Amino acid sequence: MLNFLESYKKPISLRDLGLKPYRTVYALNRLPLGVDNVHIDVHVSPQVHNALKKAAFNLMIKHSGTEIFFKDYKRDSCDIAKDSLRRICNDILLEGINKAKISSEIQIDFLAQTALAKLFLQEIISQYKNLVSQLEPLVRIYQLSERHDQNDIFFIKSKLSEIKLHHNQIIRLVGKELFELLASISTRNLTNMRRTHFLDRDILPNYFLTNPLFHTDNPNDDYFLIEEYLLLGQRAEDSDNYKRVQSAIQELLSQIDLKQDIFTDDHEAISANNLPSERGLLSEQDQICDSLILEPDNIERMFDYFTSLENYQKAKQTKEPENILEHYRARIGTQKNLLNLFYRKFKRSGLLRLIVADFEMKSVYNKYCPPISPRQVRECLISFWARISMRSQQKRYKALYGTEFTLAPLLRTVKKIRRLSADEKKQYLIMYLKHFSRYHRDLYNFRIMKEAMTALNLVTDEKIILLSRENRTLFEFLLPDERITEEKPIGNHVIIKADIRGSMAINSSMRNKGLNAASYFSLNFFDPISAVLNEYGASKVFIEGDAIILSILEREDKGQVNYSVARACGLAIKILQIVHSYNEVNKENNLPALELGIGISFCDGPPAFLFDGDSKIMISPAISQADRMSSCDKMLRKIFKSQNDIFNVFVFENETEDMTDSSPEESTYRYNVNGIELNEEGFYKISEEIKLQTFTFPSDNDENVKLHTGKVPLANGSYQRIAIREAIIHKVQTSVLDVSGKISKKYFEVCSHREIYDFIEKQF
Repeated sequence: MLNFLESYKKPISLRDLGLKPYRTVYALNRLPLGVDNVHIDVHVSPQVHNALKKAAFNLMIKHSGTEIFFKDYKRDSCDIAKDSLRRICNDILLEGINKAKISSEIQIDFLAQTALAKLFLQEIISQYKNLVSQLEPLVRIYQLSERHDQNDIFFIKSKLSEIKLHHNQIIRLVGKELFELLASISTRNLTNMRRTHFLDRDILPNYFLTNPLFHTDNPNDDYFLIEEYLLLGQRAEDSDNYKRVQSAIQELLSQIDLKQDIFTDDHEAISANNLPSERGLLSEQDQICDSLILEPDNIERMFDYFTSLENYQKAKQTKEPENILEHYRARIGTQKNLLNLFYRKFKRSGLLRLIVADFEMKSVYNKYCPPISPRQVRECLISFWARISMRSQQKRYKALYGTEFTLAPLLRTVKKIRRLSADEKKQYLIMYLKHFSRYHRDLYNFRIMKEAMTALNLVTDEKIILLSRENRTLFEFLLPDERITEEKPIGNHVIIKADIRGSMAINSSMRNKGLNAASYFSLNFFDPISAVLNEYGASKVFIEGDAIILSILEREDKGQVNYSVARACGLAIKILQIVHSYNEVNKENNLPALELGIGISFCDGPPAFLFDGDSKIMISPAISQADRMSSCDKMLRKIFKSQNDIFNVFVFENETEDMTDSSPEESTYRYNVNGIELNEEGFYKISEEIKLQTFTFPSDNDENVKLHTGKVPLANGSYQRIAIREAIIHKVQTSVLDVSGKISKKYFEVCSHREIYDFIEKQF
C-alpha cells in the first residue's frame, strides 16, 4: 500500500482542521442497584404509561392506514394524543434534571431519559400487537355480517396481510415519530435547564434518542440501511461490509500520528470513552482513530475541500485579511490531499464504484424491489453481466408484476454514472464517509443504550415499589400532582432592597409644578415591579415612599431545586430595566428620571415573624444588610458623578477606622447609583444554584475585570442571563480619599450594562 508520508514531500498536519474527539460518556454505573441486586429500580408515573398507550395506538392506526376500521379515530387524534404525551414527558424529564442537580449526579438525568426510552420501545411493540388483535376478529365479523360483501371481506383480509408483511416499517415509523417527540422536548424545553446545571460535555446529546437503530429488529436489513444510512455488505467476503470499511478507514488514518497531531488537549475525553471492540480494548492510536470517526462532523472538516473552496472565494470577494485567506488555502490543501488519498485507496479496492452506485440507485430501486433485492439493483448498475441476466428475466417479471417492469430507468442511471466526473465521485465519497460515521456512532450508542435498558427494572408492582422505596433504592420520576404537596418550613431567604435616590427632591419639584408625585412613583416604579414578581417567585415585604423590600424564600425540600439568589439577581436587573425604560419616556415628557440603588442579601436560615393584628411582619438581618448595600455615600457620589457607567458599584474601607469599636459595615463606604450589590454569602450560594462560567472583561484602566456568568431559570419557564463582577475592596484614607492599599475581602456587583452582556455573548 502507498505509504502516507511518502505520498507527499511535506507531511500533512491536521492540527488546524478543528477536529474534535467523541466526548459523550454514557454510564449508569454510579447508581445503586435495586432490591434484586441486579437491576436499577425505576418507577415512572402511571400517567406516562396511559398517555403513551393512547399516542402509540393512534400512530399505529395512522401509519398502517387502518383509520376506516376505528370509528373513534379522527384526523387530529394523533396530534392531541402526542401533545398530551409531550406535556407529561416534559414534566418527567424535568423531574430527572432536578433530582440530578440535587444529588450532583448527571447519571440520574441519563436514567430518566433511558427509562422513558425503554418504556416507549416496549409500548410500541405492545400497541402493534394490540392493533393486529383488534383487526383479526373483524375478519370473522365481516364474514358473518350481511352488510358486508365479498369485496369488503377481501379488503380487510388484504389490509391485515399487508400490516403483518410490513410490520417492521410500521413499527419503525411509529417509533421514529415518538422518539422525535421525546428528543424535541429536550431540544426546545430542557436544553437551557441542563446547561444551567451541567457542563455541555456531560449532557446527553439528542442523537441518543433519535437513533434509528432503536426501531428495527434487523439492523442489517437492506431497506432500512438504504433509508437511514447506506447499503453495507453482509457477507464476510463483501468488500463493503461494516468491518472491512471500518478497517480501511482506520488503516488510512493510522498512518498519521494522531496522538501528536490532533486532540492534544483531549486525551482525557478520549480515554474516558474507553471504546471497546471485539478484540477487547483498542490501542491508544486506535482509540483516537475511532474517537475521530465517531464524530460525523469530523468527516466534513477533514475532506470537504469543496465547501472550503467556496468559503475561500467568498472571503476573497469580501477582501478578508491575508492571514485568513492563507488559513483557507492551507485548509483546502490539507483536505484535498486527504480526500485524494482516500479516493485512490477506495478506487483501487473497488469500493468507490459501489459507493457511487449506492447513491445513484436511491432514485430507482423502488421500481424493482421487489421482486429483486436492492443489492441486485446495485449490482446491475456496476456489472454488464448482471444487466444481461436481468434482461433475460424481464419477461418473467413482466408476467408476474405487470407491464410497468421496464429496465429503462436502470439503464439511464448506468449512463449517468458513466458521465460522472472525478469531483462528483469525490463528493459521493465524502457523503458515504459521513453516513458511515453516523452509522458507526449510532451502532456504538445503540449497544450502550440497549445494555443500559437491560439493566433497568421498570417497577409497576406496588409491593416492589414499597420495598425498594423503603430501602432507598428506588428512582421515582413522578408528575407534580403525584408528589407530596405539603408546605415545607423555610430553610433560608433572600432580601432585595431597591432604594430611590433623591425622592424628596423629586416630590418637591413635582408638587411645585402641580404634578402628582404619588401616581408618578406608582406608575413608574411600584406597579410595574409588582407585575413581574411572579416570574421570579418573589413577594413584597415592605413598601415605603421611596423604597421597596422584596423577599424570595427557600423551603426545606430536598426534592425541589432552589434558585433564590439567582432569581433575586435576575429580578434586580429587571427592576433596573423597567426603570430605565420609563425614564426614556419621562425624559421626552420633561418628567424627572429615577435613580436607584439595589442591595441583595442572602441569609442562610429562616427569618423571624411577628404579627401586628392580622399583618405578618418579617424580621431579618438580611433586611438591614440589603439596606446598607443599596445606599450611596454623598462624597463618593460627587467623585464618581462623571464616571463611566458600565460598572455602578464601588466599595471602600476606612483605613483609619478602629475596627474594635465599630462593625465592618460601619467602616465601609460605597457608591451605588443604578447598581446592584450582592453580599458575599449570596455569591457563594448562587455558585451552588447554577453553573457559573468565568471570563475576563477588558477595562479602560488596563485592569482586567473578573466576570462570572450563567443562565437563571425563572418561575415562568423562561431563562435570563446574569453577570456578576467580582472586585476587591480598597482601603482609603478618609481625609483625602486616597486609596492606600488593598484587603482580601471582596464585593460583588450584579451587572446590568448591555456592553457586558454583548461581550459575554461573543464568548459562546
